[in-house]
Amino acid sequence: MGITIKKSGRMPRFNAEGIAREIQRFAPGAITRRTEQGLDINGRPFAPYSRRYRNFLKRGGEDQKIDLRLTGGLMNSVKARDALLGADRVEVTIAPDTGTSPVWVPKSGSRKRAAKAAARGRDPSTSYRMQRTSKQSPPHNMVGYWLHNGTPTMRARPWMGLDPKQTAYLREMIARVMWR
Repeated sequence: MGITIKKSGRMPRFNAEGIAREIQRFAPGAITRRTEQGLDINGRPFAPYSRRYRNFLKRGGEDQKIDLRLTGGLMNSVKARDALLGADRVEVTIAPDTGTSPVWVPKSGSRKRAAKAAARGRDPSTSYRMQRTSKQSPPHNMVGYWLHNGTPTMRARPWMGLDPKQTAYLREMIARVMWR
């Protein structure tokens, strides 16, 4: 005696476009929000800045919070860059762009410096501006790599990725749209 299976309606199919859309919608914002809170991809606080860099920020009138946002260029450039969709696979690339930010110039610390800036037609209250030479910082993707992996003179601050809570939430979101 055999088994008869009766199908009614259509069979669900793998929804690669829906999964890619969920990842593209969630991941860039989640990465920047967590980073702004000073947390790495493991949910732990970032390694502290060196004393020299903290003094540099202090002299420039900047906040010494470790949020990897001096000019904002790197974090503002994190977006979904590419998506590869297959019959049983989805691959989405989330990364900073290859653009650059203006070189950061500290806020005017003294009245004399502020007067000089005003005489040159510059706003002394701005925290950064373009140099006359149009000097730019390294590309955002390189800065992001250095921050994530560290350099010989800088401790690693792994930021590019999702922490365990964010990963669990994204899995729930994907499970809702995976089969349609």
